[in-house]
Amino acid sequence: MYKVLGYTPLVVGLLIPPILFFLHGWVLLGGLGVLLLCAWLVFRDTLDLVQGVGRVYWLTRQTTARLFRMRLAYMRETDYPWRTGKGLQLVVPYRTFQIGICTPSEHYTVEDGLLHSLAARTLPAKPKDIREWL
Repeated sequence: MYKVLGYTPLVVGLLIPPILFFLHGWVLLGGLGVLLLCAWLVFRDTLDLVQGVGRVYWLTRQTTARLFRMRLAYMRETDYPWRTGKGLQLVVPYRTFQIGICTPSEHYTVEDGLLHSLAARTLPAKPKDIREWL
């Protein structure tokens, strides 16, 4: 029940923009207010966190860039569920917004998931033994 209520701002935020073209006066202002509230509820406390529904993800990151630009970007999540994806990134001064399609990882243990997300692999021997090889 709570999970369904948690997606309500996202669903309402996606349904309102097409309707705004047909509204006038106070109803239009109310619709814009609801849209802003939905956007705030979806993006609050999400800085540098990957969020998603199904195979669609979105994220907001801090950056030092001062230019406006749009480009293709990738994402690799370094925490469970260790998703990877590609999407469209909008860069505005000091923030980037990215939305795209991701694929969930098949790794479910903590160690395998971390190695996969960092593009690493297990060593054939312990680091102490490898050090002695030299």
